[in-house]
Amino acid sequence: MKPGRIMPILFGCLAAVSLPAQAQPQANAQWRATEATLFDLIQNGYGIVAVTSVAARSTGLPEDTYVLQKTNSLYRCVETRAAETGTVRSAAPIRCAELVKPYTD
Repeated sequence: MKPGRIMPILFGCLAAVSLPAQAQPQANAQWRATEATLFDLIQNGYGIVAVTSVAARSTGLPEDTYVLQKTNSLYRCVETRAAETGTVRSAAPIRCAELVKPYTD
């Protein structure tokens, strides 16, 4: 595949996953942003069922995704970390979203 064909595809993929936290919901969106925090969810009986760690596509910083479940309800919370000399700190507040049934207009 020619490099000229790869770049538009790459930018399209990055644009799709790098939406701002306050963006309007898109048709067929399966995750809805919530004001609930990771702490709130755990206090309300949600348990962490999975954790993934990858480098965020937009920044290259380490990013942890926590998946929490309680009965038929599922949330994901994403924490982006920034490395400082010898320590690790959060680069941004943890963002949580609830899995919802996709909707259409």
